[in-house]
Amino acid sequence: MSRLVVPDPAQVRSILEESYALWGAGLSLADYVGMWDELAESAWGRRWFSWRAWVDERGRVLSSLKLYRPLVRLEERTSRAAAIGAVYTPRAHRRRGHAAALILAVLDEAERRQDHPGFLFTDIGIEYYAGLGFRPLACEDLLGTLPSRASGTSLSFRPAALDDIDAMARAHERSCAGRAVAVIRDREHWEFLYERAATFFRRLDGSGLSRRFVVAVEDGTPVGYVVAVEGGGEWNLREAAAYDGTDATLARILRAGGAHAREAGSTSIWGWLPRAWAELVPEWKLKAQPRLRAIPMMRPLGGASLPARLATVDHALLPYLDQF
Repeated sequence: MSRLVVPDPAQVRSILEESYALWGAGLSLADYVGMWDELAESAWGRRWFSWRAWVDERGRVLSSLKLYRPLVRLEERTSRAAAIGAVYTPRAHRRRGHAAALILAVLDEAERRQDHPGFLFTDIGIEYYAGLGFRPLACEDLLGTLPSRASGTSLSFRPAALDDIDAMARAHERSCAGRAVAVIRDREHWEFLYERAATFFRRLDGSGLSRRFVVAVEDGTPVGYVVAVEGGGEWNLREAAAYDGTDATLARILRAGGAHAREAGSTSIWGWLPRAWAELVPEWKLKAQPRLRAIPMMRPLGGASLPARLATVDHALLPYLDQF
């Protein structure tokens, strides 16, 4: 009879070997396996990340997923959530309901822990997960053009370090305060995000994070941070915040970051960004388009409900770094 288990190392290895073709993202198999081994051993990973598998009576993996338990605030309630990622069924076992059985078993387990909500990002549309009780959150992408000539700025950027985490965390939490949902990142969670990016890019091209997690400095004082990736002529802006919480400082940070990206060869900008940023940097001509991938969905657990405001883009925004 099929059952839910925490897979052993050999089972995890078999999962990674088969799913590598889908999610290897340019890494070798050895690097892909090594990356997940390293993340599982991080401080946050040991506490809040694990695998789940649906196995048969012989211990064969019929379906698997990664389970994360971030701290999530929904309106006034804050609790651990059951964030599901990388749902994968081996080819030989597909179309038999194993993934659905696995997800429902994981959600039942989460309810017994009093976690809320169930939480995932889907790349396969919303219909499948809606059938399991998940509700899509309002979401969109913003796209724009980086001007060829940027106004002068007194800002510079330096690589972010672990000593910057506390200031970054405070600024991020402040920027999320008015939304119906926020992933609350403590220091270990921020360190996990650093390590997740660092271990991937170190294995991919040896480049590290020096251009990807940066702190904005003005007159020798840190004033905010930017997380972004450049590639293919596009600046993927993943997160930014001003330490003083003002729009004026944030606008200077965004303009300076965009100017640096333009100098490095990027001509366009893309991101999961607040609509209000279009007014802060009107020269970017940011326009919204429907998001086709990585659509956030949530399912209430334990008799709780989801905020009605999750149907509104401005209140349902989750930054790119909150994907699992």
